[in-house]
Parts: sequence; structure tokens; C-alpha cells
Amino acid sequence: MSVQSVHSTSSRSQQPVAAFEEKGEGESSQSGEPLVHAITPQGDYFSMGGHVYRRKDLANIVAGDLDSEVYKTRPSGTSGVQLANPVPLGLASFSFSCLTLSLVNARVRGVTEPKLLAAAFLFFGGAIELFAGLLCFVIGDTYSMTVFSSFGGFWICWGCLNIDQFHVATAYADDAVMKQNVQGFFLAGWVVFTFLVMVCSMKSTWGLFLLLFFLDLTFLHLCIGSFINNVHVMMAGGYFGILSSCCGWYSLYCAIADPNYTYVPMRAYPMPHSKV
Repeated sequence: MSVQSVHSTSSRSQQPVAAFEEKGEGESSQSGEPLVHAITPQGDYFSMGGHVYRRKDLANIVAGDLDSEVYKTRPSGTSGVQLANPVPLGLASFSFSCLTLSLVNARVRGVTEPKLLAAAFLFFGGAIELFAGLLCFVIGDTYSMTVFSSFGGFWICWGCLNIDQFHVATAYADDAVMKQNVQGFFLAGWVVFTFLVMVCSMKSTWGLFLLLFFLDLTFLHLCIGSFINNVHVMMAGGYFGILSSCCGWYSLYCAIADPNYTYVPMRAYPMPHSKV
């Protein structure tokens, strides 16, 4: 079925405009002429044939493109269902876990043992962040899926390392140096991974980029501190982790602070040449 519209000379005119609708094969009006509907502009909307439509939607259809602001979270296969943005959930999970572990690594108030936080690492830092990554898969966000799912796995691993039932500490009871070296190898892999995803974020926002930048410095210092068994280097890694978590908290707030619901909205600042 095709529709031909005859527009008035003034787009702001409130007078009805004729629209001719040609019937498809096997359909015809009683007079044999095309059916005529009146299009009545009503601000941002217009009515035609007893139905009300948005002008913006009509413009998108005519242009052959859908409005990205409306449809960007509606991937194929979801039947047009509006999906929530899982990125803030992933940021919340990561920022909380990174902050608490970094406070221990920095030895704030003399705390050096993170075993009490193992449950938080496993469930909030691990399971919830992994869940956020899987939701990013649903909406077609490959980058966020990779980052959140990977760091979800990191927090699960780190939580397991601090649970006695996994017997990690007892396995290296006779060789503490080997334990430090293996821990350094584990952290070295995350230095490489974080660097790669950081480079891929250089056209995003400053909050996300600095989060990954400080996080990479965190892993680097923890890795070096493990190899050389230097407490001060690992403490420096803890302070960089605190900075990384602060960037995560900021990015989280920017994502959920809707001006319709808060008096203190904040904006995420895009990096140069960013398309965000």
C-alpha cells in the first residue's frame, strides 16, 4: 500500500491537509477513486485516518532511517521491547569491588587482609558484573560485554584466591616466592588486557578512559610489587585503584542521573574526536 501526501505551503498551518490513499490489489472504493483522509497538524503530532502519529516518526520513515535515540536499545529479536541499559550496573559492581580491594592494598587504617571481602568479590563484583556483561550481549554492545564479562571473571578468581577452601595458600606454604611469582603472572595478564581495552576507549568519555588508565596502573604496580615483593609498590597500586574506582563512580552517576528525577545531574565529557 502506498501513500501520497499533498503538503500545504506552510508547515505550521493548522488546517487539515488532504492525503490520498491508494488501495492495493483487490481493493477499491465504491466510487473507484482513491480514499481521502484529512491530516490535521497538532504541534509535534498529527492525526490521519483516526490515528495520531508523531511528526518525528514520519520524518524518520520518509528519510528511510529510524531514530537512534528511540531504537538503539531495541536489538533484533526483542520484538521492540524497551531494554534497560546494563552499563551502569556493571560500573556499580566494578567500582565497589575496586574501591574496597584498593583500600586494603593501600593499607588504609592498617588493614592488610581482604578475606572478609571475598563474598563481595564473588557475588557483587563477580556474578553481578558477569550478568551485566551478558545483558550487554543482548543489546549488541560488544565492547561492554567483553569488558564487564572479563572483569566479572577477574573478581570471581580473586574471591576464590581468598577462600581457604580452595587451598591456594596451602599449595604454596613451602615456597612463598613461587606464590608471589604466580600472582605476578596472573596480574601481568590483566595488565595486557586492561591496556588493550583502554586503547579501544580513547574516543569514548574521559570517565571511562581514566577508569581504565588508572586501573592499568593499578595492575602494573601490583604485578611489579608481587615480583619484587615490595609492599610500597603494591600500596601505590592500591591508591591508583582508588582513583580508578572514583572514575567508575563518576561514570555511573552520569549514566543514571536523569534531570527529570534529580536536582544534581552531571554529564560525561567526551574525549577529542569522540562520537559518543
